[in-house]
Amino acid sequence: MDALALMKDQAANADRLMVQVFSRVTPEQAAWRLPGSQANTIGATFMHTAYSADSIVHRILGSPPVFEIGGWRNRLGFDPDSIWTFEGKPDIAALLEYAQAVSVSTTDYLSSLRPDALEQQIETARGPQPLASRLSVYLVVHKQQHLGEIGALLGCQGVQGMPF
Repeated sequence: MDALALMKDQAANADRLMVQVFSRVTPEQAAWRLPGSQANTIGATFMHTAYSADSIVHRILGSPPVFEIGGWRNRLGFDPDSIWTFEGKPDIAALLEYAQAVSVSTTDYLSSLRPDALEQQIETARGPQPLASRLSVYLVVHKQQHLGEIGALLGCQGVQGMPF
């Protein structure tokens, strides 16, 4: 398996697991915050992961993200400039629909790449980095990290977080 095939597989797995966990979340669970806690809500965390993947892929492509093209700001009531203040009971179906649109866009992008493209250097806020590093962070590692947070927040509410 080459690096691109591995990236595609891991990104698809992260998307599947995120959807599997989040599709069982209720609006009340998504908006819940332990009194006095500074932890982000499940809804904000889920939206953050989808929006981050959308943003990085389309920044690389030089095109507007799915979020803008699909009018998701109004549909979700989400302001990306205030990502962690995504409050209230979110529309779970709409969040899942947005995440699915991002997943399709990401899959299409990865399918358009040749394996050697992962070696190219791209400009990032932290300076030039290999494309493989940025994609791995946002499409795999970042989602898995936040998936752990979502699982823990569900556990704090007395429900099973991860499906295993």
